[in-house]
Amino acid sequence: MNPQDIIAELETYFSRTGSGTIFSNVFWSLAALAGMLLLRRAVGSLIDQRVADPTRRYRWNKTLRTLVWGLFAVIVAAIWLKGISGLATMVALVTAGLAIALRDPIVDLGGWLYIGSRQPFKVGDRIAIADQRGDVVDISPFVFSLMQIGDVVGGVRQSTGRVVMIPNKFVFTNPLVNENLVFDYIWREIAVVVTYESDWRRAKQVLEEIVVRRCADLTPLAQAQAQASLTRYMLADASFDPRVFTRAVDHGVELTMRFLSEIRGPREMEMIIWEDVLQAFEAEPAIDMAYTTSRVYSNREEGKPALGGPVSGDR
Repeated sequence: MNPQDIIAELETYFSRTGSGTIFSNVFWSLAALAGMLLLRRAVGSLIDQRVADPTRRYRWNKTLRTLVWGLFAVIVAAIWLKGISGLATMVALVTAGLAIALRDPIVDLGGWLYIGSRQPFKVGDRIAIADQRGDVVDISPFVFSLMQIGDVVGGVRQSTGRVVMIPNKFVFTNPLVNENLVFDYIWREIAVVVTYESDWRRAKQVLEEIVVRRCADLTPLAQAQAQASLTRYMLADASFDPRVFTRAVDHGVELTMRFLSEIRGPREMEMIIWEDVLQAFEAEPAIDMAYTTSRVYSNREEGKPALGGPVSGDR
């Protein structure tokens, strides 16, 4: 059926539909809406009473809302389109109208179906998409909502308390980062710089002891979750053990601790590790932390003898 046939069918329908019929359709549509709202409230109250687990209760209520509004749409369509002859005409009419007027919502609905079937993320996951990062708190047929994680403070993103609603179609057009997809941990790094005059080998040993003591218990948990994900993702074999890396920078020797941390507790873990580092270095007489400062260097007095520095017997 082409668009001209659909328009002609509509003209015929409205020409033989009187004002009384239209009033009746409005009345029954409002009655259907009231009935659906009452049904949703009654079944929702039953769910709240019978389901104690918050996650399961949330999922049941989401399913209930979807079923109720889907049933309402079917009833309203049956009320208003009962005068149009032929199922094919009804389907063509609905399809053409949706394609023209509801293109974006249709794509959003397709995104919702994709999220439900492929599960690139679920409620509770921490994701980043379309320049937004946060914890997924709701997934509906047209949008999903994030509890926003905002600006970086001290190297760690902090919650803003705002909820951001993102159209479902963005899962088709934007890169998506899911921090919970493989396991519930992320890699964190803390860099400590000691002076060149310090015993950097002893400093590295101290940092290794601290990071192993605080974070090594997460290694078997992360390994188990990564192993469970091998059926879905081809993951490279990697070590999850905490380590300390060494490199020279402008003002000293940089020792970087790399370790696993829970996704929602990085700042607390960083605080604990820093307090351990400060206390440990305070008890080490041969270790000084480096910071930006000025120094006058005389090669004649401090340099190596072979490079023009003082030789034995010089005063």
